[in-house]
Amino acid sequence: MKTENLSQITSNRKPTDRRRFLEVLTLSGAGLLTAPHLIAGEENSQEPASSGLPLVDSPPVLQRPTETGITVVWAVGQPAAGRVEFGTAKDALIRTAYGDVFGQNSHHDRFLRIEIEGLKSNTRYFYRTVTRPFKFINAYNFEQGEPVYGDVFSFETAGAKKTAATFSVINDTHNHQDTLEMLTRRLSQLGSDYTVMNGDLVNSFDNADQAVEAALRPGGAAFATGRPMLFVPGNHDYRGAWARNTGLLFPEWRQDHPDDRALGRNFVVRTGPLAMIGLDTGEDKPDIHPAWGGLARFEPYRAAQRDWLERVLNSQEVATAPFVVAFCHIPIFTDNPDDNGGDSLEGYALFQRQAGNLWGPLLSKHGVQSVIVAHMHRFKYDAPTPGRTWAQICGGGPGPNGDITVIHGRAEGNSLEIVVDDLHSAKELGRWTFSARKLSRRRK
Repeated sequence: MKTENLSQITSNRKPTDRRRFLEVLTLSGAGLLTAPHLIAGEENSQEPASSGLPLVDSPPVLQRPTETGITVVWAVGQPAAGRVEFGTAKDALIRTAYGDVFGQNSHHDRFLRIEIEGLKSNTRYFYRTVTRPFKFINAYNFEQGEPVYGDVFSFETAGAKKTAATFSVINDTHNHQDTLEMLTRRLSQLGSDYTVMNGDLVNSFDNADQAVEAALRPGGAAFATGRPMLFVPGNHDYRGAWARNTGLLFPEWRQDHPDDRALGRNFVVRTGPLAMIGLDTGEDKPDIHPAWGGLARFEPYRAAQRDWLERVLNSQEVATAPFVVAFCHIPIFTDNPDDNGGDSLEGYALFQRQAGNLWGPLLSKHGVQSVIVAHMHRFKYDAPTPGRTWAQICGGGPGPNGDITVIHGRAEGNSLEIVVDDLHSAKELGRWTFSARKLSRRRK
């Protein structure tokens, strides 16, 4: 095993109320299994750290995929430095990314996060993580160990050149490991290009260990080592003492427009004929609810997302896509006029009225085919109507009456097919086919 001195590591990287909200909003971030094997066989073996955890405590999880880059996140069990070696051939990982920020290479005691940049679209790359124990004693005194090299995996960058695109969606797992074991086995069988974790990964984010279990090795499986994971927050993911640290786990997305810089959990991923859009419905009660103690500002956050959504729907990336699917946690439509819209001090939202009013008309205007939601812990399909072009598909969740669902879709040729599987009954709950959007809506 080769060693590396610290000196050898170098960087390889080249006024309105709404605006006031955007300036102060905390930035935070928003795949699939390559195999259903357990973590023990995923990385080089090593002695557990003094914390009782191994140096490498999860396989890598691919996140924030773009046409020219991707981010790799993995858990460690003690203070460590990390890097990612990568290249276009498995036996030639000739490039290195260090995750440097302000001249400092990646180092943390629980999470390592490395961004790989300068890639080509629709291109396969191979990579492996390198993790090195590194403990600071004081400013000029530290202890370091030999690097541990992970297994080599591969991924394909995003882009419009593919002829087909696939995705899978899971939701409302609430860190139930038995549920996650069922889901990850099914995800492995499907082998979709991307997996969307559509919110409520936990009951509340209370500590970092819980976050590792819920998102980096769910159900003890190697998750998203070769196919990226897209995180869409749920209302429970905003709760708990550790919730404001989830940016360590879910890197924020970069937005092009200056007014959108605070919307780091909104995303657009273009893969072949499909554009996937991530929206954030936030909490399930009004901001003035006493449960939040005055710390919630989700209403202006949803309003800011409306302007972002209009921009991305008109962008070349989305406007040229024959198929568009949006994802958010809380439903944005209901056919029951008595349902709680998240604006009452009594109870909790059964749908998000504000988000539906702000986002729904835009989605219809641009011919979006489907919005995939969660939150209700039961499957439900709302068909399009003359005034609403998009179908709303709600995934199930754990509970005495819940459906454990995996929603999966495939866009190819002139059709998008979306299927809902119930893992409890081993039955298919529904299958729908959507036609491509009219070519007149596309930009040249």
